[in-house]
Amino acid sequence: MKLGGHQTFSPRPGWLTKGLMHLSGGEAGSFSDRATADGMGVGINMSKSIGWWMGATGLATRGKGKSSLELTKFGRAIADGDPFMTYLETLWLVHACAVTCGDGTSLQWFMSPERPDRFGRSEIADDFSRAIEAFKGTAPSDKGVHGEVSTIMRTYAAPVVLSSSRDPEDNLVSPFHRLGLFSHVNATDRFERTGNPTPAPPEALGLLLSALCMESSPHEVEGGKLLTVSVTDKAVLKAGAYLGCTREQILELAGRGGALRGNSKMSVETRAGERIVRLKSAPASVWAGSLYRRLRVTDRKAA
Repeated sequence: MKLGGHQTFSPRPGWLTKGLMHLSGGEAGSFSDRATADGMGVGINMSKSIGWWMGATGLATRGKGKSSLELTKFGRAIADGDPFMTYLETLWLVHACAVTCGDGTSLQWFMSPERPDRFGRSEIADDFSRAIEAFKGTAPSDKGVHGEVSTIMRTYAAPVVLSSSRDPEDNLVSPFHRLGLFSHVNATDRFERTGNPTPAPPEALGLLLSALCMESSPHEVEGGKLLTVSVTDKAVLKAGAYLGCTREQILELAGRGGALRGNSKMSVETRAGERIVRLKSAPASVWAGSLYRRLRVTDRKAA
């Protein structure tokens, strides 16, 4: 787990779109040169941060020994379906991919169901420091730990009160605040899971369960496998934490998925008194494509 690749910047409005546009020509691209930064209208450190967030969210990937990034199939599906990320559903898919696409970032750790629902900055920093030391065998620097905590929390935790003395740049809040997963109480510097996030699409649940049940990157999931997941399974517990949902809400979301996509793709059943979610596995790009086909139909009906 590498700390600090984001240059301590949380993603700002339009950053992921800038990254998608930069890579949409089909060629691999660097985010660490001045020309790229100038083309995106940001500073060089911000450009590096955009590149890091593109990789962290699974929109882009870097080959072994390569310094440049290229869009994943998932990134291509987002670029084709909703490059400006106007749909809230797009952010949910990107978030779901980010917490399952690998161990190279700290996102999984912060979103884990093992984290408490309420915590202060210092206590989460201490817990994170111990986790890094156990993982790497050496203690990380306090500066690195606090920088990571601050960046990830700024990415997801919407401030309850915005102080008038804040730097105006800090008011360019992360688009992931729209998910409503965490809040930050400025007066006490405490964070908490809201317990009332914005509604996630069933495709995000499908992406999560496909990756978690098959213990695979969401990009490499083998499609078409019938998954039967008990509501008590660890995969459901993790998916619930990542989506801010209880088990009951996961079942409701899966049921909604069956109603929207057909019970052959996702459904809820009861066996011997045990409730289970059934779905067909698919990689992240397929879930994204399915989402946009569904949304286009909805938009045409609303027109």
